[in-house]
Amino acid sequence: MSQLLCIPLKRSLKVDLKSGLSNLINDNFYQVASVFGNDLETIDKMRDAALEADISPEGVEALHNYYLQLIQLEKKFPDNQLSFKWFETLSLKSYGKEDSRFVFEKLNIVYDIGALYSLLAADSNNGTTEGLKKACIFSQKSAGCFSFIAKELKEMSDPIMEKKAIQCLEQLMLAQAQELFWLKAIKDGLKNSIIARLALQVSLYYKASYKQAASSELIRSDWDKRLKDKASYFEAVTSFRYSLIFDEKGDYGSKVKSLRDASEHLRHVSAQDDTAELFRRKVSEALKTAERDNDLIYLQNIPTTIPPLKPASMVKSINFEDISGTPSSTGSAACAPLFKELLPNFVMESSNAFSQRQEQYFQQYIVAPLNAMNKMLLEKLPSYEIPGALHPIDPEELDNCERSMNDLKLNSQHVGDILGQVFSLLSQESDTDKLLRSKFGTLSWTIAPSEEVNQDYWSKYHKIKKYLQEGESVDYETTQQFEVIDKKLLTAPIKLPESNNPLVKEVSATLKRREDLILKTENKSSRSTILPKIISAYKKTGQTEFEGLFAEHLKMFDKEISAVEGEKNLNNKLIEKLEAQVEGDRQMQRIDARDIFVQDFKHSLKLLGDVKENIIGGSKFYNDLITSAGSLLTDVQQFEAQRKEQKRNLEDALLKSSYE
Repeated sequence: MSQLLCIPLKRSLKVDLKSGLSNLINDNFYQVASVFGNDLETIDKMRDAALEADISPEGVEALHNYYLQLIQLEKKFPDNQLSFKWFETLSLKSYGKEDSRFVFEKLNIVYDIGALYSLLAADSNNGTTEGLKKACIFSQKSAGCFSFIAKELKEMSDPIMEKKAIQCLEQLMLAQAQELFWLKAIKDGLKNSIIARLALQVSLYYKASYKQAASSELIRSDWDKRLKDKASYFEAVTSFRYSLIFDEKGDYGSKVKSLRDASEHLRHVSAQDDTAELFRRKVSEALKTAERDNDLIYLQNIPTTIPPLKPASMVKSINFEDISGTPSSTGSAACAPLFKELLPNFVMESSNAFSQRQEQYFQQYIVAPLNAMNKMLLEKLPSYEIPGALHPIDPEELDNCERSMNDLKLNSQHVGDILGQVFSLLSQESDTDKLLRSKFGTLSWTIAPSEEVNQDYWSKYHKIKKYLQEGESVDYETTQQFEVIDKKLLTAPIKLPESNNPLVKEVSATLKRREDLILKTENKSSRSTILPKIISAYKKTGQTEFEGLFAEHLKMFDKEISAVEGEKNLNNKLIEKLEAQVEGDRQMQRIDARDIFVQDFKHSLKLLGDVKENIIGGSKFYNDLITSAGSLLTDVQQFEAQRKEQKRNLEDALLKSSYE
C-alpha cells in the first residue's frame, strides 16, 4: 500500500463578518444592515464551520458552501474593507499573511479544500480496490483545487500565494493519483508493458513536483527529499518492469540493461524504508541471475541504450469550477445565496451614470435642436415684432448664469493650479539635474539630461496652457456679454399688445408647442428612470453589463425625436415665409417706442442665449481640461519620482567610489 503525503490545512484568525459586513452595508449601500440580520448571522457561522472542518465529506461541504457565498460577497461588497489573516503550514516555520481582498479569502478556502481532499485520499487508501478508486479521485480533485489557484495567481501582478509551492502541490497530487492507479493495475494483474508505462508517468509527475519544490521557499526539506526519492524509485520500477517485457520477448541483453538501469536509479533513493529495501534486494537478485544466465546460456550483447517507453497518464486535475457550482445550483437550503436582496454598489452607480446619460440624451436630441430652431426663427422675425409666446426671464435664471460663470472661473483657477504644480516639478527636476551634472561632471553623471527626457511633458504642459488661455479669453467675452444684458428689461413683465400678424401668431404657436414638448418630455424622463429595470435584470440574471438595457430604455424618446424631426421641416417653411415677409416690408421701416423695446428685448435675449451656450460649452471644456491636466500631473509626479530615485542611486554610487 502506497504511503501518501497529506497537505496540512491552513489556519486563519477569527473574523467578525457580522459586524464588518453590517458596517459596510450601513456606510456604502442604500439599504440598512438590520434588514439582513439572518444573512449576517449565517455567513459568520459558515466561516467558523469552514475553519473547523474535519476530515470528512461534510468538512469539504462546509468549506465549499462558504466558498460559494464568498463569490456572492465579492460581487456585492467592495474590496479592501475587511481584513483576513491566514497562516502557512507547509514549511517548518509557520508565518501569517494579511490581505483585505475577497480573492485572498477565496483562494485560501480553495487551498484548504484541496488539502482536505488530500487527507481524505490518505484515509481512503486502505489497500482495497474500492479504497484505491476513492483515494485516486480525491487526489485528482485536490490537484484541481491547486490548478485553479495556479491559474488565478497567473493573472495577478502581485500574487497572494507562492506560485511554485502551489504548482508543486498540484503535481504532487497528480503523482499520488497516478501512483494509486498504478497500484490498482498491479492488483488487477495487468500486463508488464502497461504497468511500466504507468510507473514512468508516476515518476514524471514526482519529478515535476520536486522541480517546483526545490526552488520554493515554503516546501520543507524532508518533502524535497521524499519527492526526489519517489521520482527515482518509480524510474527504477519502470526499468524493472521493462526488464520483464524484454524477458518475455527473449531479448536477454536488453533485460540486463534494464535491470542495471533500475539498480542505478535505486542508488539515488535515500529512503531506508522496508519497501525500498525489499525492492533493492529484488532488483539486485534479478540482475545477478540475468547476468549469469546471459553469460552462460544466452550470450547476447548488452546494448548501451534501449528504446524509450512512452508514459501513460491515466489521471488529470478535476476542474475545481466543475465541482464548485453556484449557491443556487447546489439545491441545498444551507447554501442558498445570501444577501440576495442587497443591491451592490455598481447597480446604483450604473443607474446614476445612465440617468446622467439619459439627461444628456434628452438635451442633445430634443432640447438643443428645438432651442436652435427657435433661435433661427426669432432671428428671422421683423425687428419690430415679438412673438406672444415669449415670456420675461425669471431673475433666478440670471442668478444661475452668474453662479455658473463663477464656477467657470474656479475651474480655470483649478487648472492653473495643476499646471503650476507641473511647472514646479519639471523645473525642480531640471535644476537638480543640472546641479548634480555640474557637481560630478558630464562623464560621470550618466543619467540622460532632463531636456532629452522631459520634452513630451513640457509639450503637453504648453498645449494645455494654451487651451487654458483660450478658455479664459472666452470666459472674459462671456462676462462682458452678460454685463451688457439689460437685466431689468428681460425680467420685467411684457405689456405689449399681441401682434396681429398671422405669421407672427404662427411663430408664437410654434414656440409654445415646442415649449410644451420640452416640458412634457422632461416630465416623462423624470418619471421613467432606468433603476427599476436594472434592479430587475440584476436579480433575474445577475448581469453586470446594462448597455443593451439602456439602449432599449432610450427608445421611450422615439416619438418625441420624430416630433423634433417634423419641427425641422416646419421651421424651414416658416423661415422662408418670414424672409419673404421681411423683403416685402423692407420699404415700410418704422421706428417708435414699441420697436425700440422689442429690439432691445430681443438683443438682450440673444446675448443671454449666447451666454448660456458659452457656459454649457465652458463647463465641458474645463471638465476635459481638468482631466487632461490631472493626468499630466500624475505622469510628471511619477517621472519626477523615478528620476529622483535614479539620481539618488547614481549619487550614492559616485560618492562611494570616491571614498574607495
